[in-house]
Amino acid sequence: MSFKIGTIESAKNEKKTGYLKVAELPIGDIKLPLTIINGESSGPTLFVQAGIHGTEYPGLKAAQILSKETNPSEISGNLVILQCANVPMYNTKTAFANPIDGINFNRIFPGKPSFTGFYGPGSVSHHITNFIYENIMKKATHFIDLHGGDLPEFCPSFASSSKTGDDVKDVDTEALLKYSLADFIGLRPISQSLSTTGAASRAQIPNVLIEAGGGGLLLKDDVDRHVNGVRNIMRYLGMLEGKPIERKDQQRMGNKSAGIRAKRGGFFTYLVNAGDIVQEKQLIGTITNPFGDVLEEIISPITGVVIIINFLAAKNTGDPLFSISELI
Repeated sequence: MSFKIGTIESAKNEKKTGYLKVAELPIGDIKLPLTIINGESSGPTLFVQAGIHGTEYPGLKAAQILSKETNPSEISGNLVILQCANVPMYNTKTAFANPIDGINFNRIFPGKPSFTGFYGPGSVSHHITNFIYENIMKKATHFIDLHGGDLPEFCPSFASSSKTGDDVKDVDTEALLKYSLADFIGLRPISQSLSTTGAASRAQIPNVLIEAGGGGLLLKDDVDRHVNGVRNIMRYLGMLEGKPIERKDQQRMGNKSAGIRAKRGGFFTYLVNAGDIVQEKQLIGTITNPFGDVLEEIISPITGVVIIINFLAAKNTGDPLFSISELI
């Protein structure tokens, strides 16, 4: 049977690429690049998304590789790849948010396109995210979201999944997490967050968010981690031949985390790296004035793994510094 999303339709044993119109600009349209690979035999429908933050480049490149190198004859089911979900952010090289309305896609998913007043939901970001949710995600049996540290961030290799509440489906939820091949993995309860995996969780779609990279860099190792993780999950799902790799050295993150912000403005120096294990009360960074005098010592409030460093040196009061997740 053929598989169709918007104007893009792929027959059995066929690969189709194209653009989906999701919104209009004063002049021109916003269109998202999409590939549908309809396998030779039946199987799951896996939705792989990159670029919900359009400057997290390893995931975008991995999506290109998966789209280009995967042949319909070698897979079962449907592989749907959205190469860049946040085209405005990608085009303008803007961190975190769609520059048109200043909204972070991963804080409003699945979007509210209906107007509720002069301000609030209904802006272009809501229209784009809701299109993705209604027309792509809800057609999927499984969902993978490819991320990495944004322009001012470094991240280790980690992955997070949110349970669906369906015990049968959550066997797959946990498997997607394990077979992501990430160094650090975390399984969350049913999520009410307005993130992509939160929306998938509430829609009872097994899901995983995979992070690697950051700083606007496109390192081969980070790209390979994404490509290999997706292919390994496809082996688990029976979409690709072969037995999936099982890592024995993955470390499990708990639900306790700490986000650390600057109490003082100044020059930020981080004393640990992304992926380091830090101890409670450990000195992990400093804020200094222009003369090098220490204004603030950054102390870890918990024992855990550093999963995000916002490495930009010039900090205002309240700027983000670290995110740390407990290990269990």
